[in-house]
Amino acid sequence: MSSRITPVTVKDIRFLVDNHLPEAMWTFGGAMRFDSSLLNICNQLAQSFPLRKPARVAGCPACKWSLDWYTERRPMSVNAYNKLLEDYAAQNIGVVLSFDNPFITEDMLSDSYANTLLAELYKRDRVHRNAVCTASDLLAAHIRSQFPKFPVFCHANRLIAERNKRTAELYNKLLGEYNRVCLHPADATRPAITSAISAPDRCDIIINDPLPRNSAVRRDHLRLLADIRKDPYNTDLARRRTTLVERDGWHSIQRDALRQLATCNLTREESAALYAAGYRSYIVQGSQFRNEMTLLWDIFTCTLDYSPELNNKAALIANSIMATFGLPKSELPSGLKDFSFTNYE
Repeated sequence: MSSRITPVTVKDIRFLVDNHLPEAMWTFGGAMRFDSSLLNICNQLAQSFPLRKPARVAGCPACKWSLDWYTERRPMSVNAYNKLLEDYAAQNIGVVLSFDNPFITEDMLSDSYANTLLAELYKRDRVHRNAVCTASDLLAAHIRSQFPKFPVFCHANRLIAERNKRTAELYNKLLGEYNRVCLHPADATRPAITSAISAPDRCDIIINDPLPRNSAVRRDHLRLLADIRKDPYNTDLARRRTTLVERDGWHSIQRDALRQLATCNLTREESAALYAAGYRSYIVQGSQFRNEMTLLWDIFTCTLDYSPELNNKAALIANSIMATFGLPKSELPSGLKDFSFTNYE
């Protein structure tokens, strides 16, 4: 008598997310930086745990309209950028091009490289999930003038750079101007704001921001990053950034409690409260990390349910996917991969 193994369906594994943001839509950061790892983890999630496959990834090549937190990256070739857009589209994943520099000036709008990135994103939107996310109202107006029907999201840095008091009225105003609005990481834990937002279904929540909740220098830090983008070899700017971060205790540890200072990383209770209030879109950001391992760790930590009764299953999912990294490949690494050769007679 032979037995047949019944394939596991999404219905069979839905219990793994029933108690942790079951119908959430996820966006993973790190695109245009950690793409090899991101593409692999998205592919593995699609095969083994599709309930947590992201709808979109977010990121941006280094350009005048974007910022880098640590090292100033060199611009990515347009061909390499286009290939990544196609690679994500092949997995039915949209790309959110994050122009996160809030200090855009009129003269920066004509930058040919940034405009090319924008045009290619629009042209290659085969899965109809691509979008632009900007931290500048000026840049948003420019994008709409070029591509009136393209979705434009409001980046969290737009709120961080805001000089006036952040209120629910401000968010509702931005919701009237943008397709989606990302909350300031500190505002996600303020019910006075989140409960008065008119369209929580069009808001995005950053779930893993590691900065202190009471930080008063976020805006100054963004200004320094924007200045460094314009003058990358100015070591005085880099020194000022380091001093600012150290003074605000971003990397401080409480020795007595052996735990990091209170950060904007959402607790399970806080994310559950937001979900109950109608917020369905969550971002695992990667811009504040130096390497992809921290991002991958946070993807599993934020999306999986590690309650005691499911902890072993969450660990199995994470370990199984991470085990796919570093497997032998049929192609040897070569410094000549970007070259093409032609035989001439």
